Amino acid sequence: MQYFTEERNDIEGYRKSLLKLEKRLDSETFDFIREHSFHDSVINKIILKNDQDEKQRAEQGKSIVSVSMQLTYWDDALYELRWENVTIYSLDFDIRRNKVAESHQILFERGLDQWSHDELSLVDNGRLKHEIYLFSHTTILIECEKFSIHPVSR
Repeated sequence: MQYFTEERNDIEGYRKSLLKLEKRLDSETFDFIREHSFHDSVINKIILKNDQDEKQRAEQGKSIVSVSMQLTYWDDALYELRWENVTIYSLDFDIRRNKVAESHQILFERGLDQWSHDELSLVDNGRLKHEIYLFSHTTILIECEKFSIHPVSR
């Protein structure tokens, strides 16, 4: 994570780096990430798909993996996040890290816990890299070709 680390919180630098993504993202997604954050949102489900056969993959020349996530925003609105043509996906979840600071008691009832912060950036190879950190110290890393955010109607 380049802009948000233990040592620094470079929000201005990150906001400037987001401008590089304007041509890579659809306008709805770009406007959302420029103006909003999923901070305090709750992840309802994550779906990792691998649903094309080898012939389709060879014809398209792309990865067949996609990831989607549905979450509840702090104002109770539902959103779906989609990552397409995923080449790196990592979810590091260990409930034992999610503890009350004073007592060190594990917070089993919090599950993955709420979204803390994230960083979406361009990688040297032109792909998008999305790093997501939850309050439970869970880390989600996704490298993909395309990322989008969609409101979900109830």
